[in-house]
Amino acid sequence: MRVTALMVVAAGLLVAADAPKDDVKKELKKLEGTWVLVSGEQEGKEFSEDIIKSGKLTMTGDKHTVKVGKDTIVGTHTVDPSKKPKTIDATDTEGPFKGKTTLGIYEGDDDQFKVCFAAPDKERPKEFTSKSGTGVFVHVWKREKK
Repeated sequence: MRVTALMVVAAGLLVAADAPKDDVKKELKKLEGTWVLVSGEQEGKEFSEDIIKSGKLTMTGDKHTVKVGKDTIVGTHTVDPSKKPKTIDATDTEGPFKGKTTLGIYEGDDDQFKVCFAAPDKERPKEFTSKSGTGVFVHVWKREKK
């Protein structure tokens, strides 16, 4: 009887473990597409209009390409939509943070996506704010209309 109970619990845990994977796949699919930057700030300073106009983000599955100002950032990301706020970790293969992972949080819907990242090697932000000396940056993206 005891072995059967343990097997039932183990089976239940395996089934439960699959649910988040499906949630992650759905979340990545929801974020896919091309986004344009509508606002941003780093260390409490708002981005210039030129930086905002140049900002473009393309997400396909767990891959991203970001163009902001003169920088092009390419990498991969993982999301956890079960967290409050939702979390995102980005590992860049090209750009200023090449080879580093930045920890972030995000929120959004089908038309708008807000993300807040800490500088590399810093703790994940807990709120969508950027203060001087923290290295934290916040971007607000809007889905590009075709």
